[in-house]
Amino acid sequence: MLYDVIVVGSGIAGLHAALFAKRAGCSVGVLTKSNPFRSNSAVASGGINAVIHMDQEDSIERHVNDTVSGADGLVDRSNVRKMCAEAPQVVADLQAIGVGFDTDASGEIAQRPFGGASANRTCYIADHTGAAIVQKLLLECRNEGVHILANQKFMGICTFKEKLSGVTVLRRRDSQVIAHACKSLVLAGGGYAGIFRGHSTNAQESSGDVIAAGLRAGLRLSNMEFVQFHPTTLATNGALISEAARGEGAYIVDETGERFTDELQTRDTLSRAITEHMREGHTVYLDFRHLSVALIDEKLPSARKMALNGAGVDITTELLPITPSAHYSIGGLWTREDTSTDLPGVFACGECAVTGVHGANRLGGNSLLEGAYFGRVAGVEAARVAKRSEFQPIDYRDVEKESRRVELILEGENLYNINAMRKNLGESLFRDAGVFRSEETLSSAMEYCHYLMGRKHGLHCLHKERENNVELASILEFDNALVIAEAMILSALKRKESRGVHYRVDYPRRDDRYFNAPSYITLLGREHLKISFERVARGNFWYKTKKALASLTG
Repeated sequence: MLYDVIVVGSGIAGLHAALFAKRAGCSVGVLTKSNPFRSNSAVASGGINAVIHMDQEDSIERHVNDTVSGADGLVDRSNVRKMCAEAPQVVADLQAIGVGFDTDASGEIAQRPFGGASANRTCYIADHTGAAIVQKLLLECRNEGVHILANQKFMGICTFKEKLSGVTVLRRRDSQVIAHACKSLVLAGGGYAGIFRGHSTNAQESSGDVIAAGLRAGLRLSNMEFVQFHPTTLATNGALISEAARGEGAYIVDETGERFTDELQTRDTLSRAITEHMREGHTVYLDFRHLSVALIDEKLPSARKMALNGAGVDITTELLPITPSAHYSIGGLWTREDTSTDLPGVFACGECAVTGVHGANRLGGNSLLEGAYFGRVAGVEAARVAKRSEFQPIDYRDVEKESRRVELILEGENLYNINAMRKNLGESLFRDAGVFRSEETLSSAMEYCHYLMGRKHGLHCLHKERENNVELASILEFDNALVIAEAMILSALKRKESRGVHYRVDYPRRDDRYFNAPSYITLLGREHLKISFERVARGNFWYKTKKALASLTG
């Protein structure tokens, strides 16, 4: 198939990019490796930040300052300002397509407090905001003629003479590798917190596939050491209990009933406080019992259902055991302010991209906003490039290479248990590269990652059927997860300071002398990673000059 613009990912960033590229007059296809509703956006519960009431209570400047303060450095203040300034329009546009935000008694959009915010600015739909937004965006995309290519797993970027020509995908219904041609590509395939399997709010398929493919195609990664842990997840299975719970007044207590911390601190600080309290031998709970049943049923229905199904706890009368779990990856593909990457015609947005608005720590409610705003930017920019470009030939050696890889996994004799290896990787990362880190623990995590890399070639499908082979997808995802884990651990080892969500017990202070700069990972050869810390990203001046000249020549 040929599309002017292909978007990888069906979350809020990807659907926004697709919608705005389509509105710009392009043919658009959205690739999603499973059901379009399985994105992280669809399970983002709490809300989306925007200054709706600009008065003495709140302002755009306060939203900017809260975001910058919460980021703990490494923030792109220009991008933060643009995002915050556009936030009210983003919410208005969502309302216009039918997103039904909760309202107050006067009929205005209701807003709740979130951690790190100096005002109530989180707009919400009970505690299932992300799912409601994704549903409406998906419907709008279908209505406007965007093609949703479900159950097609993104494999890699195709180039011809160093120019983008398309993508390779695994068609899951028959395990065939095929190619789609495009003039522009938007990568919006989510993050990599799922590599912490067993200790993550993400599905296990959130293994950084898009980021790993970008690295193989020559794109830079940035800030891979920064993975945010959500402080309130079920102790039984890591399922997310939204920050909406604390925003509506739930307490964090221990077995004595003591509130030992401020529930509305930033997520990095709160996760450390809870983890440290647990290490001292305490059990930590969310306490909803002082809230009315009517409020819980109206504002927190998903939390009540999740607690009952996942932990057997009725939060109206019982304490809910919680623990921090890996939730959001701040690192990913490096982008410029217009979401462009190192490869012309390729853009990135959402959780897989580094736009600089989160710095070293993300404020709750800002991820849906970032996805919506930069998704729109990516869609507009991808359409602009597509309209000035011609299709490049697909080099079918790319397809053949991926096909051979798939056939090898399908046909070989399996030596190891893929589920055990994924779980063991997650346990290692949570223990040694989690909320607290050190040279010793990170080195241990790297050693185990390399151990698994030495055995990944013994992973093959036990079941050889080609129709929707789950084992095949799992093995491909695990291969990407190991690449991502190595990049994350290497970055964490080299950043010898504590900043935001990255806390080194052996370097407990922030060090602006040497590390007040993003980290960058590049691939040398086929498998060696190079890390650097740079205060100024290379290539921006010439990129802006060429872009300006292109606009002048029409």
